[in-house]
Amino acid sequence: MEDLSVRRLTREVRVAPANFYNHYGSLNDLLLEIAADYFEVFREQAAHISRTSSNRTEALKRTIFYFVDFARTHPQLYRLMFGYIPDAYTHLRYRQTAGAAFEDLMELIYGYKVFTTSDNFGPRDMAALGSKVQIGYGLYAMLCGLSNLFVANAVDGPFAQFGNPRESIAQFLNGIIDAFIRGDLPKVLGTET
Repeated sequence: MEDLSVRRLTREVRVAPANFYNHYGSLNDLLLEIAADYFEVFREQAAHISRTSSNRTEALKRTIFYFVDFARTHPQLYRLMFGYIPDAYTHLRYRQTAGAAFEDLMELIYGYKVFTTSDNFGPRDMAALGSKVQIGYGLYAMLCGLSNLFVANAVDGPFAQFGNPRESIAQFLNGIIDAFIRGDLPKVLGTET
């Protein structure tokens, strides 16, 4: 977080710098609280997208675009949200909001609540669940990879030279998602049956 300071962060959360440690145990606790706030924003936006889309495919495409565009336009917040802080999952609110956002994404993909983070899974349950949600995990990994691509290349990336990079990125993402939905990989590999 190259240009973060306690003074700047305390101004954002309206806490006097001298009182910072009365409110937060460490700078990481504050950063994880900010990340948790934005997971809640993401969940609200994803719910709005789902309500205003004509079907789950459209909702998924719009959610992916929102997520990638958020990462591109808010790279520091994206980094906070996705694991750039050590031991993030020991912070209860961060773990809960990140888990809830993941639950929401899985529900959007599958059309039903696949699991909740409050479920008490044992090792065998997780193995069974993992095989049931492989497509969801694959799509999530693709989503994070695409976001990382645009975070790393936000200023001088492949779409920077276009007049409207958001529109170009949306077309690019739609093509990728459509190929994923159609299952074009077997065609490319020559293994189509």
